[in-house]
Amino acid sequence: CMAMMAASAFFFLSLSQFDKKWRTSVLVSGLITFIAAVHYFYMRDYWASFGESPTFFRYVDWVLTVPLMCLEFYLILKVAGAKQSLLWKMILYSVVMLVTGYLGEVVMTDSAAFWGFISGVAYFAIVYEIWLGEASKLAASAGGQIQKAHKI
Repeated sequence: CMAMMAASAFFFLSLSQFDKKWRTSVLVSGLITFIAAVHYFYMRDYWASFGESPTFFRYVDWVLTVPLMCLEFYLILKVAGAKQSLLWKMILYSVVMLVTGYLGEVVMTDSAAFWGFISGVAYFAIVYEIWLGEASKLAASAGGQIQKAHKI
């Protein structure tokens, strides 16, 4: 919790030190870590009170932070000419991943393996896009700071 909050403070307080083309990306990073920190506090309290996994809070956190991470990749690659279709494709994969993961973990537990498989396929589609697909190719062709930011 504290590391995420410290990261948020760093991103927000150092925002003006970044080149203008990176500021929105840094702001999104701060939002991601802030949202995660708040939810981690809730999850800790839930665990302490009930002694069980805070599944609902995990998914609320992921529904917000995972699409924001997809936005983060898009913002970095936008400088290299990324189209909005890349952003929407990654957000679609993330929604499929999260919805099917939730279905398997909470709603239809008797078919959890099936929903987990679909969720895993969507997850690996995101990973593929970032490391081998269109996002990777854009980062590689841009080189320099864009490729470095993409890898980080």
